[in-house]
Amino acid sequence: MALRTGHSTHRRGIALIALPLAAAIGACTSCAASSPEALEAPSSSPAASSATKTTTAATPKSSASQASTAPESTVDSSATDTTTPATGTTSSASPSTSASQSTLSPLASGAASGASLQAVPSATSELPAASRKLFTAIDAGNLKDVKSALKDGADLSVTDDAGRTPLMRAVIVKNEQIAKTLLDAGSDPNVKDDYQESPFLRASANGSTNALQAFIKAGANIHQVNRMGGTALTVASENSQVAAVRILLRTDINIDQVNDLGWTALHETIVLGQGTNTSVNIAQMLITNGADPRLKDRTGADAFKLARERQQSQMLNMLQAASNR
Repeated sequence: MALRTGHSTHRRGIALIALPLAAAIGACTSCAASSPEALEAPSSSPAASSATKTTTAATPKSSASQASTAPESTVDSSATDTTTPATGTTSSASPSTSASQSTLSPLASGAASGASLQAVPSATSELPAASRKLFTAIDAGNLKDVKSALKDGADLSVTDDAGRTPLMRAVIVKNEQIAKTLLDAGSDPNVKDDYQESPFLRASANGSTNALQAFIKAGANIHQVNRMGGTALTVASENSQVAAVRILLRTDINIDQVNDLGWTALHETIVLGQGTNTSVNIAQMLITNGADPRLKDRTGADAFKLARERQQSQMLNMLQAASNR
């Protein structure tokens, strides 16, 4: 009898522990089910789309506020906005989304250090049908539909939620044929977006040389600077775009323009180029065309010191040979 009583008492004790535990687990499950994340509408809902676009719209201000303290390292920036221009609703990653990923440095992207600029247009459904069709065609790389949208009266000055024009979008996805078509139709390569980037600056940064040459011929502002005070030559140099640098050096662009960090294009090449053959070639091109290796940045370092501190022997040898000529 004593054995049965003890066994029963033992089971009662387990039950007393198990009941509160089960209640707690049930409460947590209930909380999870009622949480905003669990109750979030499908990606096609207007609420989800609105939330995504709100994040994107706020990003340029956040990125700009970090620029003064962020080192100029490889980037691109903004919040992920996967809203498609055709419907104004968010969608899952698509081929055009992944293709538009960029890893440009802050000077080129207008982005916060360490982030990446996923430049998917977030144009809303309020846009006219022809403009939505144009953004969709650009994303798809469909030149035929681009021309059709233009015939339908698509507005070339319309912008998405990040302030990007159709031309800017074409440059971002590196479709030079579509960019040229939009340029010929009257698009302005100087219009800046919320990140203070323009099609001209972006083409310089990502090495879209055909578009870059077309923009220059069409009257792009050679002296335009981005939000960090860098010119097209600065962003081309920091992103190791040899061909773009060569094109820009044929213009009257300021070769020793000092950006907001106190760096010239030559400084950028050394600091961000990591001493590669490409960076050495660009530095040599800059010096050959008049760049001053003796100019000092805010820390008092000139090109020689920057190369020495980073143990870039090939760069340092080139600088010393160039200075002895």
